[in-house]
Amino acid sequence: MEITKAEDMKRDAYLHGMIYSKPGSGKTTTFKFLEGRTLVLDVDGSSQVLSGLPNIDIVKLDPSRPAQTMIEFYGFCKANQDKYESFVIDNLTHYQKLWLMEKGKSTKSGQPELQHYGIFDTHIIELISTFQAFKNKNIIWTAWETTRQIQTEGGQLYNQFLPDIRDKVVNHVMGIIPVVGRLLTNAETGVRGFVLRESNGTFAKNQLDNREHCLQDDLFKIGDASE
Repeated sequence: MEITKAEDMKRDAYLHGMIYSKPGSGKTTTFKFLEGRTLVLDVDGSSQVLSGLPNIDIVKLDPSRPAQTMIEFYGFCKANQDKYESFVIDNLTHYQKLWLMEKGKSTKSGQPELQHYGIFDTHIIELISTFQAFKNKNIIWTAWETTRQIQTEGGQLYNQFLPDIRDKVVNHVMGIIPVVGRLLTNAETGVRGFVLRESNGTFAKNQLDNREHCLQDDLFKIGDASE
């Protein structure tokens, strides 16, 4: 068993995070602000917004074999990790749907069975944990957003925005990812930015520095906001 002294630990200079928002609101555009070479797995076909960028390579997921494509993508990342500073999986919401659709093809009803949902829950946790084992890399996941109703101890009800991942596993996923940010656009100025602090209305977290929010192009500039 290896023991590390907390006083010797340093905060990661790379961002392991999930960004989420409604479809078409600019999540994929965020990748152009990553420094160094970036490899993107395009799950939902939105990579065209990155056209012309010299430092980004794109792999398109095969919708007829999503699980196998993901395995191949990870294998390529592992074999070529010295060539890239960042790996991006864009997006988990659509990957979830394609994965379950693939399982449904082998059933009599053409729909995924109950057991498949449990298998997917395990799969997605293992997938995230496996990618997070990469050292000195930015690992970015994206998802569309959804809402859930939460009741406080006092009986108040409110709706909270969060990544659109299966209810049974979304808390676990958000728990093991250090940064979860919701992308918003200012209706008056058109400026985009991330919420990095949780509120009643939004799930967000930032375990890398003290920022509670940031502009879209500053997401990867990790550091103490008070400095």
